[in-house]
Amino acid sequence: MSLDGFLTFIGLMIATYAILSPVSRLKLRLKMYRQLVLGAVAITLVGFFEFYFELKSIAPDSIISIFSYIVFNEQASRLSNQEAAFLVVIIWVLLAAFLHARAKPRASSLGTLKTLSERLHDEGRYLELVELVYPYLETIREAVEKRLFSQRFHHRILDIHFRATNPLLAIHGDDKSLVSNWLACRIKPLASLIPARSKAHDAAIEIDDLILQSDEIRNLLVRLKPEFAMILMDRSGEKNEEFRTQFFRDAVNDRASHFYKELKATQSSSRSTIGYEIEPNSVLLTGFFGNALVGKRHGIWKPIGDEALRLIGSDQAYAKVLNGPCPSDEELWKDPTYNIIHFFDIMVTSAAGQDVRHNMWLMYMSVFVRELESIHDVTDDRVNLEDKFPTLGNRLIYKATCCLQKWVQLVNNLPATSSHMDAKSLRGLDGASIPYSAAKHYLCAMSYVLKSERLTDRFITSLLNIYILEVGKLQQTEPISHLRNMMLDKLIYGKSSDSS
Repeated sequence: MSLDGFLTFIGLMIATYAILSPVSRLKLRLKMYRQLVLGAVAITLVGFFEFYFELKSIAPDSIISIFSYIVFNEQASRLSNQEAAFLVVIIWVLLAAFLHARAKPRASSLGTLKTLSERLHDEGRYLELVELVYPYLETIREAVEKRLFSQRFHHRILDIHFRATNPLLAIHGDDKSLVSNWLACRIKPLASLIPARSKAHDAAIEIDDLILQSDEIRNLLVRLKPEFAMILMDRSGEKNEEFRTQFFRDAVNDRASHFYKELKATQSSSRSTIGYEIEPNSVLLTGFFGNALVGKRHGIWKPIGDEALRLIGSDQAYAKVLNGPCPSDEELWKDPTYNIIHFFDIMVTSAAGQDVRHNMWLMYMSVFVRELESIHDVTDDRVNLEDKFPTLGNRLIYKATCCLQKWVQLVNNLPATSSHMDAKSLRGLDGASIPYSAAKHYLCAMSYVLKSERLTDRFITSLLNIYILEVGKLQQTEPISHLRNMMLDKLIYGKSSDSS
């Protein structure tokens, strides 16, 4: 490569960069640091090879030995200095492409990332924004929580100094410093030598706020990027909790959401454990119930259960749908309450199968029955009272009671070592047994049904028959017999035989 060719190559690079959009230039700047070092080395080597003979002729004796290792001959037919320069350019381009593809997120790029994120958001390019920020999520989190290496070191020094100079902590003996008190009192100046990364911290907070508070980004994540949303939701903090709540409200009200797709895809019972076979691509269900402790920690039942109650009790248009004819089984997968009940079934059975010591707030089922019964109305001319399920509301009440009876019958499937099968738990005395809680709230649901003046006698009788059959399946030996006696006595007499 001649010098003119190399200058032309550099000129093309500069011209290409100049015509890029501001957003594209910012994207390149995110991964520019190593590229600058590589470019400086490449340009130095190309300059050395291009001016090899000129440099050799003027080189002082102290560095002339360099030219004994790299030898070119102007008349030789082997590799010339210009061809060596061309090889350097080729290697430079290949390494630049490799570094760009393999570049890891760096905290030093967060300032540029913030500017770029804001521009993409202002331009409505939400998918690009999400794909751009995705690799930086962990770096952003570390910067926000001040867990970057230099941040931790900086604040550790300040903490040691604070504990050593705070008389209140000294009185209470809380200054468990690893260094002497004399040194701890004088260590503060050292913190100024260690970067606090305050700019990275501030940029990370702004990026975090932009993503968590943007309605447009959240609506995109509901449909297209559940893995991105799952990372944000599997974090503690008020802002993340609010995002989690809003995300599931949006997901419940968007029939095209990934939430609906995952629920419809999860209908097969697991062959190895109690619960459902959750597909790996069901990101939300795997994230919260692959380890049901995650769902328990975040109280995932609340935003979803509350949204169902809001729809049933406050949405007049939805109330008309509930009191209309029951749709086909396929159409049921478009109904929010039906899907939410199925979600609870997946959640509760996952917790039971994994021996999570919590009832996962399965009492929402009896509340659903109560609310559905309270708005039940069969004045729609399309409703056929002779049908098994005259209305959609009837079908949902049936679905909720079926889940409760299924959870009661877990006593026949759970191992004896399960915390849910403990004798005290099955009496409601110790812990939160899922079968006991299910039995208790199955009773509540049936009391709403039996006392109803809105539901048809035929429907009430069918649920009562199912209830009696399910109770009859329970063993008559302790501790399971307690559930059987409670479910019978409380239904008939209004209280169980032991008043529990």
